[in-house]
Amino acid sequence: SGAAAGEIAALVKTSDGQLHKIRDRNMLVPLTAPEDYAGIPDVLHLPNVTEASLLHTLRLRYGRDDIYTSAGPILMSVNPYKTITLPGGEDLYSEERMLHYHDSTSGFPSATAAPNKESSLPCHLFQVADRAYNSLVASVLSNEVEPHMEEEDALVMMEKDHEQKRRNHVVRNQSVIISGESGAGKTEATKRIMQYLARVTRDACGAGEKGSGGGGGGGGEKKNGENETKATSLEDRVLASNPLLESFGNARTLKNDNSSRFGKFIKISFNTDTGSIVGASISNYLLEKTRITTQIEGERNYHIFYQMFSGADEATLTKFGLQEGMATFRYLGNRATLKSRRDASAFAETMSCLDQISLSDEEKNSVLGVVAAVLHIGNINFEVAKNDGNHSGGEKAQMTESTAKSLKSACSLLGLDETKVSEAMLTKLLSVGGKTIHKPQDVAQASDKRDAFAKLVYSSMFIWLVNRINDTLASEDALESKAAANGEEMFSPVKTTYRPPDPTGFIGVLDIYGFENFDGNGFEQLLINYANEKLQRHFNRHLFEVEQSLYSSEGVDWTYITFNDNRPCLELIEGGGGNVGILSTLDDCGGMGTAAERDTNFLAQLHQKFGGASGANGGASVVKKKKKKEKSPTKEPVRHPNFVTPKFGKDRDFIVIHYAGEVRYTVTKFVEKNVETLSNELKDLGSTSSNILTNSIFSASSIPAANDPNVATPARRSTIRGVSVASQFRTSLQMLVMDLECTQPHYVRCIKPNARKAYGVFDSGEVLRQLRYSGMMETIRIRREGYALREEHESFHRRFHLLLSTEETRGGDGISHLVEVLSRRLSLTDAEWQIGHTKIFLKRDLASKLELLAHLRVRAAARVLGKVGRKIARERAGRLLTSWVRLRLILIQKHREVAATNKISSAYRMHVARKSYGVTLRVAIRIQCLCRRLMAKERARKLRDPYFDMSFKELDVLHAQEVTRMETAVNAKDFKTAADIEKQLISLKEALESKR
Repeated sequence: SGAAAGEIAALVKTSDGQLHKIRDRNMLVPLTAPEDYAGIPDVLHLPNVTEASLLHTLRLRYGRDDIYTSAGPILMSVNPYKTITLPGGEDLYSEERMLHYHDSTSGFPSATAAPNKESSLPCHLFQVADRAYNSLVASVLSNEVEPHMEEEDALVMMEKDHEQKRRNHVVRNQSVIISGESGAGKTEATKRIMQYLARVTRDACGAGEKGSGGGGGGGGEKKNGENETKATSLEDRVLASNPLLESFGNARTLKNDNSSRFGKFIKISFNTDTGSIVGASISNYLLEKTRITTQIEGERNYHIFYQMFSGADEATLTKFGLQEGMATFRYLGNRATLKSRRDASAFAETMSCLDQISLSDEEKNSVLGVVAAVLHIGNINFEVAKNDGNHSGGEKAQMTESTAKSLKSACSLLGLDETKVSEAMLTKLLSVGGKTIHKPQDVAQASDKRDAFAKLVYSSMFIWLVNRINDTLASEDALESKAAANGEEMFSPVKTTYRPPDPTGFIGVLDIYGFENFDGNGFEQLLINYANEKLQRHFNRHLFEVEQSLYSSEGVDWTYITFNDNRPCLELIEGGGGNVGILSTLDDCGGMGTAAERDTNFLAQLHQKFGGASGANGGASVVKKKKKKEKSPTKEPVRHPNFVTPKFGKDRDFIVIHYAGEVRYTVTKFVEKNVETLSNELKDLGSTSSNILTNSIFSASSIPAANDPNVATPARRSTIRGVSVASQFRTSLQMLVMDLECTQPHYVRCIKPNARKAYGVFDSGEVLRQLRYSGMMETIRIRREGYALREEHESFHRRFHLLLSTEETRGGDGISHLVEVLSRRLSLTDAEWQIGHTKIFLKRDLASKLELLAHLRVRAAARVLGKVGRKIARERAGRLLTSWVRLRLILIQKHREVAATNKISSAYRMHVARKSYGVTLRVAIRIQCLCRRLMAKERARKLRDPYFDMSFKELDVLHAQEVTRMETAVNAKDFKTAADIEKQLISLKEALESKR
């Protein structure tokens, strides 16, 4: 009904099944290119990059669990809200995947080079980590490989000594900046990058130690072994620091189950000779202290509280006075929560991590005792004292009798005196005329001091843990210089305690809270969103402004592309251009009066300075205090473009238009949180602790003096008032940005697909909002339309002069002639490429085309060389074959001669042998014949005369025996035998007679 003329509304159903109503069907973009259906890994290669095509690509990839997508050098990560398993059953972050990505690369590849193993791998966090690691190592190594076009950081290229550094191989530190809203997966991405760096450097660690152990004799071998053991466990200690800090610094919020409630910048230092980890340090930023005492419905306190109740045994809980359960403690919301297996396993991991940072059992018990003491402090209640003789007009507070046990438990665990703690909470020391007065506190003031003391205890323990981790991870050189930086500051980046030895470089991994916009936003949200604005400014500077400055310095005709600049918002918050900001105004409002009056005064000044409100419109307190302004010329208030005075609730709220959207802030307790109204008696309680470890924990959070040269405080700030939280945070954030400016950044943009933390749900509106606010659309547009690649004149001419023919080469020389000829041949204009003073700038598509032409030209030359080579090879093969045949014929002839000779010799030897055998055979036969004749004659003689061989005596004996045998047979009446014997006796007698 309200559609404009020509607009036709339509109901569209996307491929994921969602229905969308659009105003004009003519705005639908048809899918024509094959890339539109494939969901390519790099959106810069889309034929038409629009918000619709980018969303469609992310939706397709998210639907098939491809959560990582590249936009040139920037990696986009969409939180899957589930564990992803690859088709083969392998985990997406397994050790095999780490080694696969590491083994497939040998350095930082060219962005326009032909596809290699790395480009064929799916987009992954491991690619970003490996690129940073290889860039760090390669920056100090001599590389003789032919140079190539790179997407170098423009700010680095503008440095005067950039080329000198490249020639001298000066180390180029790296940083991985992980950004995104709360719940987008930044903490998990940080964890995976640290795991990758620790794993791929583990093998290099042992090799590096062996190579460095040069001592002589047995002592040198022993030292080398100790270093190797230390280095081997260093990676585990680096990894152990992450879950430990998560337990004490992360909590469940409405948007994220494991939200980082502090920021951290992890510097992992590497030996650039061996590539091994030699140390690390952690800088923390702005722990959210309000969460320690209060949480909104649906959120939790820090993980460590719940881990203790779920993972500690009954004896431990009884020892710390926690046996009654979570429901009895105010700081846990008095909510009865069931024990969680996840919290129990996390508690076991936390205790293991405490072992990794070399905490003894006594120290671990002290840390847990401090955690339990915070809960007991929260159970201290106050009431109006009876029989109050105080005439100050207020109601004097006293502790209730039921909370005496909680006070006793807390003081016992902290090693403090109950009387001193009670007195510090119930009274306030005032110095008037050199005299000390104890001013009683009312119930509200005592409760505020109780909460402030609990915040001090917990934040001190957190800072002490960070310092202890840094001591464990620091290299030997850093430990030697520790005395110069003995943790006085509240924010560790103000003065870093880590100084890696030479030759080393570091890779910094930044995991800082994401942009936050809740129903009620306070002081913490302002600082968190200020940090995100600062990081977005750093992103803009490196990808937008510095690119334009580089083009101008090189004399390149560049049409400036506008982008959503957040500099005005930063100037509104921190001041600049001669104007004060919100934080400076907040610092000026920490004077006298109640907390509500100071908040009202602060809000009135904001509306007057930035909202365009007149002095009478909400700024009465300012007019009352500053009557001198009547003498100065009046200025009409000008409304700041990023500041909005709300129509309703302007007496307590103000609105800031951030880079990521509008945020409504409520000023309640802004001034109090900024100045941290912690009385001196509460601050000094830590030094009176009888527990040595507790004493050191309290000393870790001592605030630096206002005249500390390392703290950049405004000149107008009073030394009595001290350094405000906002001022400390602004200084630490500036130090962080300075560190990032000295590194080569690698960006990871984390995106949450929906606001319900549900897996498989891709909310296009939510994703598009994050893409717009994170600057991804501007980044893609500039990378596509701008000159994304550049190269030095000499290098470019050396690589591409082969595209010229012989005649074209004779026509001229130099980079200008090469560009002119190629432009005429390829019909190119100045919009495609331009020649700068020292470098040539060209677009990605043209760079790919030139790389392809050079590749084809090399292949064509290779074919010609191949033909010539094959001809020469054939000739050589012919000669070789002829020689081989001739040799073969000679060998055959020789073989035949030898065979014939052997055959003749064999025949002759056979003839001689046969002749000799014949003679021998005949002689043998004759001898056998004669022998047989003799034997026959002998046998015949025996047949004729059996007794021929016997003598007369033998015959006589035989005759006697036979006669005896015959007589025996006769006597036996064996007449047949006797007859036979008688026959034999006849011939025997004849032979006997013949022998006689």
